Parts: sequence; structure tokens; C-alpha cells
Amino acid sequence: MKGKKILSLVLAVTMATGLNCMTSMAASRKKITTVNLTVAADIVPGGSVSGQQAEITTKNSKIDVGECEFTNDGFQWYEQDVPRLEVKLYAQEGYYFSVAESGFTIVGGTYVKQAREDFSQTLTVTIDLPKVGEFTQSIESAAWGSKTMAVWSPAAGAGSYEVKIYRDGKATGGVKTTAGTSLDLGVSMGKVGTYTFKVRPVNKQNTENKGDWVESPVNYVDAAAAEQIRTYSQNEGGWKQDGTGWWYANPDGSYPTGTWQNIDGQWYFFNETGYMATGWVEWNGKQYFCDLTGGQMLANTTTPDGAAVGADGSKLP
Repeated sequence: MKGKKILSLVLAVTMATGLNCMTSMAASRKKITTVNLTVAADIVPGGSVSGQQAEITTKNSKIDVGECEFTNDGFQWYEQDVPRLEVKLYAQEGYYFSVAESGFTIVGGTYVKQAREDFSQTLTVTIDLPKVGEFTQSIESAAWGSKTMAVWSPAAGAGSYEVKIYRDGKATGGVKTTAGTSLDLGVSMGKVGTYTFKVRPVNKQNTENKGDWVESPVNYVDAAAAEQIRTYSQNEGGWKQDGTGWWYANPDGSYPTGTWQNIDGQWYFFNETGYMATGWVEWNGKQYFCDLTGGQMLANTTTPDGAAVGADGSKLP
């Protein structure tokens, strides 16, 4: 009996000592209360879910980024899919994770949840990325197709492109928008100088999502070329038509997108890719009707489907 009591006493002392050591170790470790991550992934519709890669980085020197894995079902990505990513983070020796939901800052994704392991030294963070259709791939190259024609490689996911032109390193004119992968910049190149342009993609589903600017090589315009460009540009502008529809070129080479424009006393609406709209148009909470043939907004009349529109063109109750 005495032996059993001694053994029990030894076990109790051992457990107490272990608990004291764990408590002491926990007390000596420092908390990590914030996690800042940047997520980068090139995801395209039709791409492989199982083969998808992502890059996770952090500026916190006390955190090591481990393995990451997409947890979505299925074999390939579709435009409406929301990629979900699990990332393993490891606290360096002497630190542990104690992060509230508000302590996460994630660039390129949205915090979903967290799980701690190994006495909070390992943290698994679940992150949702934007919808697949909101990813825009990079433009690989930009060049001059002719003396005034800017051309660039297409970017998957882009619905339009923004273009800026520079003369001798200074911007000349505003940002121009086009749905294609080329744009004649002649109207901005009528002076002698060294020209470059920059172009970036604009996502077709979320126009706030824009890619990086890509710059072209230099293009020198001498006095003779400048005179030729000015003469040619005087005849440019006005209504244009291609296989998709009608659009309007402004005198500076730009064209309206996602807005109304008054042309020769008539109002026209141009969609996000720059093409003239027909039929009903939703704008700032109101409905307007554009002629099915000419595209001009109707006002103070009855539309072909029997609705009444007022003096400002908006549909009446």
C-alpha cells in the first residue's frame, strides 16, 4: 500500500511539474495579434481546380507561411465560382497566435475563419478569393503596330482596356478606353516628340478591378510625320460601326463608355464596352428607352411597348 501511495505521489508531482512548465512556457511566449497577408493567383475559367496555384506572402517576420490548398469541389473553374483557399501559418519560436477576426488584413481575398493547433503555434486560415470571372490576367506585351496604332496582347477576363499616351515622358490627353486590343492614338501625336503609351485591362464583370499598367517601347515622331498625322486626324471621329454594333469616336480619339452622351442634340447611351444601347436602359434608379433603330433616347412620348416617358426621358409611373 505504501508503494502505491508513493507512486501516486510521484505521478501527481510529475503532472504538477509538467503543468507548471506548460504554464511557464505559455507565459513566456509572445502573442501575435495581427495577421497581414497578400494573396496572388491567376485563375481563369476552364482552368484546373486541383492544379491551381496561389502565392501567399506576409510582411510579419514572426510568421512563416506554409502550404496552401484550394478546397473547391469539381474539376474546373467556372466564372461564378468563388475560390476558397486554406493557408497554414506557423508562429516562430517564442510566439503564438491570438488573433481576433478584426486582426486579419488580407489583400486579394476575404477572411472566412481560422483554426489553431499545436498550442496556437499553427494557424489555418480560410480565405475566399473574388469570383473567377472577376480575375483579370496580365497584358503580356504592348507595341506600336504602325506610327500611331497602339496594339497589345489580350488579357483573359478583360472587358475593356484603358490607354494613356505620353510625349517626352509627360501624359498628353486623358485616359482612353477601348474594347479591343488596339487603338489609333494619332489625334494625340500631332507634335514632334518621343511617344510611349501605357495600357491596362479592366475586368468585364467588375470594372473596379483593373490590372497593372504595361508600357510600350518608344516611338519617335519627327516634323514630317507630325504634319502627316495632323492632316490625317482632322478627318477622324464620328460614328463608327463594326461587327458588334455602333460606337462613337470623340475628336480626341476617346469614346464614351458606361454613360450618356449628347451628339447633335440627341442623347445616346453607351454600354461598358462603348457600344450604343437600344431599348430600355437602367440608369441611376430610373428607366429610359433608346430607339430600337437610331439609338436616341425617347422623351415625352410612348415607347413601342406602350410605356410613357417624361420630358427627361425617364419612365413614368
